[in-house]
This record gives sequence, structure tokens and C-alpha cells, in this order.
Amino acid sequence: MSSLRNISKNNLLPFLYIVLFLLVGRLIPHPPNFTPILAVAILAPYISNNRFLSYSMTIIAMFISDLIIGLHSGILWIYLAILICSFVSEFLMKFGRFSLRLGLMTIVSSLLFFLITNFSVWLIYDYYPKTFEGLLLCYTMGIPFVKNTILSTMIYTGIFVLVIKSLEKSNIGLNFRTS
Repeated sequence: MSSLRNISKNNLLPFLYIVLFLLVGRLIPHPPNFTPILAVAILAPYISNNRFLSYSMTIIAMFISDLIIGLHSGILWIYLAILICSFVSEFLMKFGRFSLRLGLMTIVSSLLFFLITNFSVWLIYDYYPKTFEGLLLCYTMGIPFVKNTILSTMIYTGIFVLVIKSLEKSNIGLNFRTS
């Protein structure tokens, strides 16, 4: 609960800017799975000292855009995958160099998202038989999408790092905490 009490103009404005950017990134036409969502999920613990804001920015943007795009039965699995990526990113903040951690997380988060969301497709929908072979087929059919996920996460992570580094001395209040 202390995270909710520590919300101020200094951390709320960057939060709102990022949520708005995520909304635009999801709502404009884009290739399948090519959005900034995972990039922000892995960078969120580095951007905000407020854990509530850090973990909620991607989920709030996803929920608002899902209200516009359309809700579906796999939504909780997607949100869970995004939150897990943020948790893993925060955990890894203690280890290694900043650039190495982010590079690793672009791959790890994309693969985690792929594994969790495709498992949910296999589990929830009737597209694939509920067998091990059906699960493997589901993962195989998802491979073209994971390529876009990895590529977009790498590109957007790089863009966000450059933008935040260039805004560190501005009044916007964005800067990195690296540990």
C-alpha cells in the first residue's frame, strides 16, 4: 500500500506519457505482435521506483486498448505473461551490466510471452487437440508471431533507452535506476 501513497506529479506524469505511448502503439496499424508493450514491461522497473506504477503501466494500457480492440477469454494469460516479464526484469536488476540485462530480457521476455500465451491458446480454445502433440502444434503455429515479438521488443527497448537517456535532465522526470 505504501506504493499508492508515494504517487506524485514527478512519477505520475511519466507514467501517463508511457501509458499514452503504449495505447498508440497498440491501436495504430502494426504487424502482428509488433508493439512496445514488452519493451516497457522490462524497462518499467528501471523507470519507476514506485512498484505499483511500474507494474501497472503496461496492464492499464493493455486493458484500455483491449476495451477498444475487443476483450477475449485469453486476456488474463496475456496480462500474467506481461507481469511475469516485469517481475523477472526487476529480479535481474541485481545482476550484471545494464545493457547486458536489457539485451537478455528482450529475448527472455519474448520467449516467456510466447510460451505462456501459446499455452493459454492451447488450453482455452478448441483450435488444437488437448494432447502433447496438440500443444507442440500450437507452439509451432505461433513461431511466426514470436519473431515479431522479439524484433519489436528489441527495437522498442532500444528506442526507449535512447529517449529516456536523452530526457534524463529534462522536466519530464524520466530517468533510469540501474539497481
